[in-house]
Amino acid sequence: MQLIVDANIFIAAFLKSSTTRELLLDEDIEFFAPEYFALEIRETLKKDKFLKSRTLLTQEELDEFLNVLLSPIKILPEEKYAGFIEKAKQKVPEDDSPYLALALALQIPIWSNDAAFKKQSLIQAYTTGEVIKIVKSLH
Repeated sequence: MQLIVDANIFIAAFLKSSTTRELLLDEDIEFFAPEYFALEIRETLKKDKFLKSRTLLTQEELDEFLNVLLSPIKILPEEKYAGFIEKAKQKVPEDDSPYLALALALQIPIWSNDAAFKKQSLIQAYTTGEVIKIVKSLH
């Protein structure tokens, strides 16, 4: 199974040990994300004091944990999906458009709990609950 993973999924996995984290580390799922993803994750963790306080990790531990969770995700450069950005911007907010553009370029679904992806009809979008059901049916 292949999925584009949205930053909100990653942040959820980062915050607490959960099924979301287990899914991100599932070797049967191949994850992709746009170049923007890593920047969005790092900026969110730097700026959001609530998130930082919830982790209870030193900066070094935070970086190490971030690297572990990021390791199974293939981050693709913008040139791989640049041709789909304008089409994506017509369907989702601008900060979500790199995810939709990459999904269109690769023709694979998005894993996100963001309602904007459910409202568009260009590509399939799955919530965490839906991904859990799919993965259970595969095993």
